[in-house]
Amino acid sequence: MSKVMKYELKYLGEEDFYEMQKMLWSLQEDTREILNKTIQIFFHWDYTNKESLETTGKALNLVEETGYKDISGYVYDKLKSRYPDMSRGNLSATIRAASKKYRSSKVDILKGTMSIPSYKKDQPIILRPDGIRLHEREMIYTVELSLFSGDFKKKKAWKSNVLFQIKACDKAQKAIMQRLLSREYKLGESKLVYKKKKWFIYITYSFKKTDAKLDKNKILGVDLGVTYAIYACSIGEYGSFSIKGEEALEYAKRLEARTISKQKQARYCGEGRIGHGIKTRLSTVYSTRNKLANHRDTLNHRYSKAVVDYAVKNRYGTIQMENLSCIKKNTGFPKRLQHWTYYDLQSKIEYKAAEQGIQVIKINPKFTSLRCSQCGCIHKDNRKTQESFQCVECGYKDNADHNAALNISIPQIDLIIKEEMTSAKEK
Repeated sequence: MSKVMKYELKYLGEEDFYEMQKMLWSLQEDTREILNKTIQIFFHWDYTNKESLETTGKALNLVEETGYKDISGYVYDKLKSRYPDMSRGNLSATIRAASKKYRSSKVDILKGTMSIPSYKKDQPIILRPDGIRLHEREMIYTVELSLFSGDFKKKKAWKSNVLFQIKACDKAQKAIMQRLLSREYKLGESKLVYKKKKWFIYITYSFKKTDAKLDKNKILGVDLGVTYAIYACSIGEYGSFSIKGEEALEYAKRLEARTISKQKQARYCGEGRIGHGIKTRLSTVYSTRNKLANHRDTLNHRYSKAVVDYAVKNRYGTIQMENLSCIKKNTGFPKRLQHWTYYDLQSKIEYKAAEQGIQVIKINPKFTSLRCSQCGCIHKDNRKTQESFQCVECGYKDNADHNAALNISIPQIDLIIKEEMTSAKEK
């Protein structure tokens, strides 16, 4: 299992910081060029080979044409002299990243149904794991990065690699750093990123997934709604898990009201914000929108973790959820789900479940909120309000979100509903 943790860096080297920053920016530009040139060489070889097959019926021999058994080796040999300042390990890693990107889309590119991938400026510097050395002294973490080639360092008379302090602020960052240092976690290929005038390292780490004793036949139905942001339970099982939607809704309402107010104020803003373009005039509006997006993202991380933790604790090997991938394309889908934040929450549940070895099944959301989980009756009058459910057939009463979650937990419920609707029409 591989994951990534972001850390802010503080430069500690002997070289002047601004001079070092210029060199790092230069490496970023080199990275961009290497990525683009690698893809161009790969495409040129494949296209030439394709033309040869079409015209002569014979494929080109790579060894005869280039002297290399593998195209990546040929690319490395071509580029190493053009970019003498970059660490040789990082050059190989950059070529490998471009190769992976190209090969994943190779068929479509050669068909002409997809354009050749192109990398923009400000590319992260790709770091090979053997060029990253982590240290810790009195809970202060540092990292030595092998960014430049041996010849470049000799020219600069540097005796060591580039040194940074790692700012590990929260408990999760510190815990991961400790596990990397103890080698409980394995360090992977990482990235050095320049963002908002700061340098960050995105450390990739991996670990063996613990095999929890999960029962694949135990299905946890997860309903995403408004009154309850999450309601999770299983048909025939005692206990349930729920999170009320008040926190998300109230914060969103407050910020949206503030956004509308600031939009109106922007018409009459001071001279300092006039004449500098629409972006400056609406800067406070954008700031409020960013706060709302960040808040939703934080909540979704917290909620998704809570759901998966509940599933692991109760040995659920399967989570069943409604398929939200087409929610705004089909007007028959519930209006309560027609909001992007629910799709994001579902996505986070999916990848956190995968980390624990829990399979996720998606079902058609049609009528799950209108169906009685006890007798199977589907009727629009079963749910007269957002919160309450009462079956017109058998009289069963329940919280509407709990009833929907019970339905969602039934194996192949979408097929069952389809059959029930077909038989109801025939009657």
